[in-house]
Amino acid sequence: MTYSVQLSGGGYVGWKLLERTGAAQKAVLAHDPQIERSVDYFSEKMPGVATADELVSDYKLLNVALRAFGLDADAKNRIFFIRKVLEADPDDSASLVNRLTDKRYLALNKALGLTQTSATDEQADVAGIVDLYVTRSFEKNVGERYPEIELALNAQRELPSLATRDSSANTKWYQIIGSTSLRKIFDGAFGLGTSFARLPVDRQAAEFGARLEKMTGSADPAQFTDPAKVGQLIKTYLLRTQAASSTSLSPYAAALTILGG
Repeated sequence: MTYSVQLSGGGYVGWKLLERTGAAQKAVLAHDPQIERSVDYFSEKMPGVATADELVSDYKLLNVALRAFGLDADAKNRIFFIRKVLEADPDDSASLVNRLTDKRYLALNKALGLTQTSATDEQADVAGIVDLYVTRSFEKNVGERYPEIELALNAQRELPSLATRDSSANTKWYQIIGSTSLRKIFDGAFGLGTSFARLPVDRQAAEFGARLEKMTGSADPAQFTDPAKVGQLIKTYLLRTQAASSTSLSPYAAALTILGG
């Protein structure tokens, strides 16, 4: 990729700059030759793909599809698993894709429409997948230098969708805990260490809820339909991350940065 997203730095300062320039920079990145080649190939070939086997056998197609849903790490060594995910019936609550805590796989399944049990000829959501691919490519470009901002961009996009799911608050917390990227946001925003992840999952969910209630007045993740609540969480995460990574800040200065930033 020849284009590199321009930021003045990481943390909350970089985030604020990206809020002003992100849309324009994403449009520039969409015309990067590497991105354009991948998009053109996917747009041309994907409508002719009828089975999961065909998709996983074409690395270029698979790479675009997996990146669109943040599953790049599965591209080389989880092909059998991905095929099973794509073939699973999304309407069967007992199927593999519905038993996975990580709902990115369910979204991938539905967008590609390659399940073996479908009674109709489903068509892949090519335009939607391409848009997500460009978005994720933009986020990964940022994350090469500022991983904390990549995580914030992911949370900004994922949390409103999670918040609207027809499930209980506890179920939403379990899904957040099961998401590597989202839980890093909450761990960072709440100042939780690595040992916290070793607690029983129900204890983690209860603690997340209690800490979110102290921050926003509600323990329910459904509140993240409100962009202001998402913004408050991200700001706290970025300021805490910035303070923790700065060797020049005293504990008192770090606290003032978080409270007043």
